[in-house]
Amino acid sequence: MVYLDYAATTPLRPEVLETIKNALELDFGNPSSIYQIGKKTKRKISSARESIAKLLGIIPNNLYFTSGATEANNWAIIHQAQTARKLGKGNHIVASAIEHPSVRETLVFLEQEGFEITWIYPDENKHITLQAFEAASTSKTTGWVAMAINNEVGAILPTVDLGKSAKQLGYWFHVDGVQAIGHQLKTLIPYVTSLSVSAHKFYGPKGIGFLVYQPWETAMLLKPFIHGGSQESSKRAGTENTPYILGMAKALELSLDEAAETQANLFEINQYLIEQLDNSAITFAINGDNDSRANHIINLWLPGFSSSQLLIQMDLAEIFVSAGSACSAGSLEDSLILKAYYPDDSQRWQESIRLSFGNQTTKEDIDKFIVQLNLIKERNHSYGI
Repeated sequence: MVYLDYAATTPLRPEVLETIKNALELDFGNPSSIYQIGKKTKRKISSARESIAKLLGIIPNNLYFTSGATEANNWAIIHQAQTARKLGKGNHIVASAIEHPSVRETLVFLEQEGFEITWIYPDENKHITLQAFEAASTSKTTGWVAMAINNEVGAILPTVDLGKSAKQLGYWFHVDGVQAIGHQLKTLIPYVTSLSVSAHKFYGPKGIGFLVYQPWETAMLLKPFIHGGSQESSKRAGTENTPYILGMAKALELSLDEAAETQANLFEINQYLIEQLDNSAITFAINGDNDSRANHIINLWLPGFSSSQLLIQMDLAEIFVSAGSACSAGSLEDSLILKAYYPDDSQRWQESIRLSFGNQTTKEDIDKFIVQLNLIKERNHSYGI
């Protein structure tokens, strides 16, 4: 098996699995209970919150555990938009046009609620720029939205510069930080009012994540998203998922400890893929922003290869790649991200695949991918495809 879809999800690390297993067995008490085993579990959750906060350099009270980034994106964006409008600040939001579906569809929902959204598309150099955000803003603008790293093409957006400007202008600023774990997360944290994370993108469990919420002004303090009990400072009701919270804290610790080494390895794998493609008879181009691209994601245009057919043929060879976001897969629709980058090139939308790398990716994996790609090319040629 060759797994080249780490941007979709990552395997659980053994150390994280052990942490989860221990918690399932030993920390089963309800954290809201007042007897000893409940209090013990509550302390474990508090310790995990403090550990994550220390790793990220934030205040523990600004960290809220969620079911993942989709929930965190919905919570942060809807709350800030609605609160700013109630305060009379306006109803206009500026957002990048290459956001993940959990952000894009949340903004579409807000449009239906009377908000005005201006979408910032990549410019002629394939860049999303601060200047474009500033030019699109008006007297009614209240917030900006931009992901840290695009999940389909790996483009690194200028979130630090956007955050600095947003703070000066008095706008709330939300960042989907899912693909930035172990990459640039700690760097951008001081420049956001809200940021979302999912544990399963950094070798933690699925179904758990967190929201960092730190508004520029007290009038924008976070309001409850799920009503009920007093969990998460009465902001998100429901009995805490203790094993996964502890597992996520462990996964984040390991990810950040190894960040430098991981980045060096991912860069080497990325460059090796490009070199091997250059040395092959495969015609290709790299999609998206080549001036600022994450090491763990590469989106390839392969003229003459149908994306849908290529995925099937790779799957049969037990080589697992993607044609875009896992959250919008299954329908085989054209990628909205590639449409944003190449609005007049429909062929490119239908002949591109995404490869993404992780800590288990080897050069041998890349070699197997290249070999299979050449076999598919030869097979298609023989059939006149």
